[in-house]
Amino acid sequence: MARVPNLTPTLATERLRLRPYRSADFEAVVRDLVLDPQVIRFWHEYVGPTVTDEQRRTMAEVDFAGWIDGAIARGFPAWVIELSDPSLGEPGIFVGAIGIFPPENEWGPEPEVGYMLASRFHGQGLATEAVRAALGDGFGRLGLARIVAIVDVPNLGSIRVLEKAGFTLDREYVGDDGHPYRRYALDALGP
Repeated sequence: MARVPNLTPTLATERLRLRPYRSADFEAVVRDLVLDPQVIRFWHEYVGPTVTDEQRRTMAEVDFAGWIDGAIARGFPAWVIELSDPSLGEPGIFVGAIGIFPPENEWGPEPEVGYMLASRFHGQGLATEAVRAALGDGFGRLGLARIVAIVDVPNLGSIRVLEKAGFTLDREYVGDDGHPYRRYALDALGP
């Protein structure tokens, strides 16, 4: 796929900065997200006693390139989440990744918000803060009418994030991989 300029804007929240994803960010994604069993535990193809770190890295190279490059090529945003509040740590420290992905999937015709945070940042409200910022861009700049999020049924932390961000349960289903999922949805407010 030819390189398309990333027109994703930089966003700021009270404690975070969401800046456009760059290919150089991939190493932090692998180190702090893909290779962390706490973060990746619901990515079924990435876990299991026979899956090696090298295999996880190879899968991530394919998956993240497809998701992120595909989103950017279609004008959808992909961000790296960094600290901006010095009381939480050094500003600029990698926290995670978030994006709004095009609507070509098994769960419906709406764009999906997806996010991952390094486990050391779980439980601090940072995911909710990042999701709210991404939603603001999706509903505002992109003019999206509805955004969905897909969560593994046992992923209670992510379910709480979505509910705090205003999402409501749309339906439960079994995915093509045989695992149970919840589809959450949020509609834009007003015209």
